[in-house]
Amino acid sequence: MIKKIQQFIKDVQTEMAKVSWPTRNELMNSTVIVIVVSLLFTVFIFVADLIISNIVKIFY
Repeated sequence: MIKKIQQFIKDVQTEMAKVSWPTRNELMNSTVIVIVVSLLFTVFIFVADLIISNIVKIFY
């Protein structure tokens, strides 16, 4: 069991060395894009909810 755990840790270290990590600028740009898209989607859902709520109020 210990050998399997040691092998697993070794394999993880090997795979982590192969990972292409983003630069600080790439990470910041991606973060900003995710935040902006999330905010836009939130506004879209909010507006759609307002419109649908008003339509439902008209009929009920």
